[in-house]
Amino acid sequence: MLQAFSSKERLPVLFMAVGRQRVGKTVLLNTMIQYVREHAGRVEIWNADTMNASHSLSLFHADARGPGMDKSEDVKTWLEGRFLDMAEHRYDAVLDVGGGDTPLARLVEELPIAQSLEAEGIRVVLAHVLGPETADLDYLANFLADERFAPDATLLVMNEGLVLTGRSPELAFADVMKHPAFKAAIEKGAQAVRFPRLACMAEVTDRGLTFVEAMNGGSKNGKSGLNIFDKQRVRRWWTFEVRPFFQDAVPSLWLPEMQAAAE
Repeated sequence: MLQAFSSKERLPVLFMAVGRQRVGKTVLLNTMIQYVREHAGRVEIWNADTMNASHSLSLFHADARGPGMDKSEDVKTWLEGRFLDMAEHRYDAVLDVGGGDTPLARLVEELPIAQSLEAEGIRVVLAHVLGPETADLDYLANFLADERFAPDATLLVMNEGLVLTGRSPELAFADVMKHPAFKAAIEKGAQAVRFPRLACMAEVTDRGLTFVEAMNGGSKNGKSGLNIFDKQRVRRWWTFEVRPFFQDAVPSLWLPEMQAAAE
């Protein structure tokens, strides 16, 4: 008999993001990791995005672990090993798998990954990162098919950073929210959230800076820090948009455990 775990019980969290290429999966995960660590949380970082060399989690976090190989079958084996280790040692982890035909997508075709981990008391949190194009819902529709990969904790993250300047997010995402796959996910218990836009996001990530470093005038790799206006943009975004996003929009049990409030 499988052990039952309460939806209100604090469990180790495996938080991963999926979606088409260039929808902001790594940005979402990078932001969440920084937020968790600002709040004294401890989390393992797994970077299986072997195609993203310019903005991978490994560039922002020296402790990020990767498979050390790029062949899909090898990465798939590495992922399975990470999942087994997490189930045995019970810690929080964040996984970036990249976009396209990923090793994770192939693995979930073979095995009921979410159900197996949830049966072992791991809370699998799957964030579908979406832009305003309905084609961004293809991943969602695929994973919902036959409940191939549809964990109880599913987020539909509409990335406002992909909305063209001058267009409202409400209007931009109207067709996405009407899409059958989006509605089906909501009916199954998924939660829809909007990730706030930072106008100078590229200026921060291109420099390899954390957001705290960016707003405090930091610099890396011989590149200058942000200008005075962009520093204020980051400070305002981090303080008044990112913190409320993780505090209010995302259920606390769907995030890695945190132990202290930020100043």
